[in-house]
Amino acid sequence: MGKGLSKNAKKQLVNILFLLLLVGITLFILFTSNRELNFENVKNFILGCNPWLIAAAFACMLLFIGFEGLSLHLISRRLGHKCRLYSSMVYSAADVYYSALTPSASGGQPASAYYMVKDGMDTGTATFALVFNLIAYTGAILVIGTAGFLLRPHMFSQFGVWVKVLVAAGFTVQTLLLVFFIACMRCHGAVLKFGNAVISFLAKIRLMKNPDKWREKLGDEVEKYRAGFEEMKKHKALFFGALLLNIAQRVSQILINCFVCIAADGGISFSEVFVMQAFVLIGYNSVPLPGGVGAFEYLYLRIYGIVFDDAFILAAMMVTRVISYYLCIVVSGLMTLAYHIHILKRNEGKKIQEAVEDEKSE
Repeated sequence: MGKGLSKNAKKQLVNILFLLLLVGITLFILFTSNRELNFENVKNFILGCNPWLIAAAFACMLLFIGFEGLSLHLISRRLGHKCRLYSSMVYSAADVYYSALTPSASGGQPASAYYMVKDGMDTGTATFALVFNLIAYTGAILVIGTAGFLLRPHMFSQFGVWVKVLVAAGFTVQTLLLVFFIACMRCHGAVLKFGNAVISFLAKIRLMKNPDKWREKLGDEVEKYRAGFEEMKKHKALFFGALLLNIAQRVSQILINCFVCIAADGGISFSEVFVMQAFVLIGYNSVPLPGGVGAFEYLYLRIYGIVFDDAFILAAMMVTRVISYYLCIVVSGLMTLAYHIHILKRNEGKKIQEAVEDEKSE
């Protein structure tokens, strides 16, 4: 009898099924609650678009993967690992793919670390590179969100209550993450003490099982960021380079929607669409669902509803989401799969070579 699915394969299958369920529920709600949303309207919207601008939107999706790859490449090489540029692109693709499938994007960094280590990078360097990039990513989200407020300060006041809550929650979550990173770096002892107190309290009121496991996990995380900070102090210019590349990555993601909207209506204000999409980005990043499915669609409809009619918004949202999320999953997934097969073949070749050398030595 053949072996069943591995634990990791089962986990990935569950994540995919959960994502499909979320997508199915979201599409059902959208199609049943909006008369303007139907395949005929979406088809007419696409046929009326400037094809070059749609191609530019697709190119921005590729740049979204590429800029993170460049950031990881820059960091890894500066830390002493001579990795190939294509390999760095795969580390990024693995992060994008697994982040899109897992709640709170929790699977992205472990996937990147797996391929880094498989390519001969030591665990410490891989951890530092990913910590660098994660902190730069958090900073990039806050920079773009702040820029949105500065460019259109009146826009936030026009949002509904729940949109304001989600956008504010996005800012709060990202700010707290940045504060946590800094606290881990500068006063890790106090963070451990506070964290252990919280774990003990939650265990006492029976809201947390296996408190020792959580204490160990907290200790590992705090130490990881503390060690990352020590490296960061040696490479300040490197951090700002990674921050700029992460800002470029997020800008490329926002530009996907800008190009889609302008492709359909050349009279649209580019800066206005950019700021609206920046608020959508901030808001759905606060929701711990794969790809912010459901939250993205809700925010898009409510924020763009301030300016555009329902038929335009629904069609633009569908096209944007297909390019920025679903096609991105396909492209990053294929890149990851191809590299995984390459690694398996490489390992098999090494085994054969070692077997031949062993025979010669005998």
